[in-house]
Amino acid sequence: MNNYVGGSMLRKIRTPEEYVAMVKDLREDVFDLREAVEYDPEEMSRASLIIEPLEHMVNELYESFINGSYEFKDEDLPYMKIVKENNYTAILPMLNLLKEVNRIHRNGLDID
Repeated sequence: MNNYVGGSMLRKIRTPEEYVAMVKDLREDVFDLREAVEYDPEEMSRASLIIEPLEHMVNELYESFINGSYEFKDEDLPYMKIVKENNYTAILPMLNLLKEVNRIHRNGLDID
């Protein structure tokens, strides 16, 4: 369960651990989307076209935390191409979380 309601962030992400937890939430949301696609492939046909690459990219992001290779960069995460082409919550229910993870990736943590 993530910490977002209606596209509004409820708390600032200030530590690497909080950011990793956010990406872990994102992984869970993508897994839930995969389950929905598998449950009703007809209804979720559009999402079925993007779930595999999205899942792969989010898992790679998470793994970069685990293996220590992650770096904040002022560039979009690879999954943003998918987001920009499918920019509505009917296909990507975790759209706001995808965008927020990318924003933090580009701008760094919200440290005052």
